[in-house]
Amino acid sequence: MLDQVPDDVDKREGSIIYDALAPTALKTAETYWDMAVLYRRTFAVTADGIDLEKRVNEHGVERKKAGKAIRRAVFTGRDGQPLNVALSGLYRLDAIIYKVIEKINPGEFKVEAQSAGAVGNRDFGEMLPVEANNKLGKAILSDVLVPGEDDETDESLYQKFLEHIREKAFGGNRADYKKKIRAIQGVGGVRLRRAPYGGGTVKAIIIDSDFNAPTPEFILYVQEIMDPIEFKGDGYGTAPIGHEVTVEGVGVVNVIVECEIILNGVTIGQIESQVNESLKEYFAELRANWYKDLDINVRITHIESRLLEIEGIEDITSTLLNNLASNISLNEEIPSLVSIVLKEVGS
Repeated sequence: MLDQVPDDVDKREGSIIYDALAPTALKTAETYWDMAVLYRRTFAVTADGIDLEKRVNEHGVERKKAGKAIRRAVFTGRDGQPLNVALSGLYRLDAIIYKVIEKINPGEFKVEAQSAGAVGNRDFGEMLPVEANNKLGKAILSDVLVPGEDDETDESLYQKFLEHIREKAFGGNRADYKKKIRAIQGVGGVRLRRAPYGGGTVKAIIIDSDFNAPTPEFILYVQEIMDPIEFKGDGYGTAPIGHEVTVEGVGVVNVIVECEIILNGVTIGQIESQVNESLKEYFAELRANWYKDLDINVRITHIESRLLEIEGIEDITSTLLNNLASNISLNEEIPSLVSIVLKEVGS
């Protein structure tokens, strides 16, 4: 702006011209900044939050909302016998309240977390009634029947948007099955297999929203939505008529990691929790990528590189996975870290 003013006019800092232009220059700079931000929010690849939602909504893609966990709860009376409790009764475990919604067996009920999200999947143990119940002995919260899940992340939503653009879902094709199954609350991913039991059959292998193997009850829940067992192939579920769909859960391979390590200035007890946390994170990343339909490889080099980042571990002389000095390659299974055995060289 000052360059547009003739040089024979005083435009030094503090002059009338300088002070008159300064506020406008500031607002103009802010406007350019706002325009740059708005430009980034225009495109799905750089947008986030509500802006990303609006962008992908134009193509019929929606963010998967948080869902409430449905759990199994076992109620016994003061005499230790199964107790039938009232539907809609409320019970608390820590900060989460669970509502009784359906009877399964005598003393066994489905309860629904009243807080949406994965938080409803985590706690297990004895619940307390919100309202006094003189007949109640114990109320035990147990299995997760339908996992609760948090709002879909921006990253997941964008990936779903890309899949929608690149793979058009239509009439029971592969993209259509993926879209329908992944939209079910509690499903974290799916792999599809064509005609495993002859023409017209489809196998859907699912993983839950916590990227763990689903429970038998949850598998049945998804089965009933896609293609009810008693009406296989009749089109009463979301699968097209004529398609017999079998829903299965992903398999699990237990992994024991054994490492011989050289320590520097620490003991095994001091670094054990860090090792556990690091390897749990690695295995969680592997499970989270299972849905991409690629083989999962539990690699010794990846395990060792993570452990060497921990302060105090100077070197690793050997690593065994299930007593073998080789990687574990999985296809229809996910790895589960069962235990970690650390041995100090020379001890």
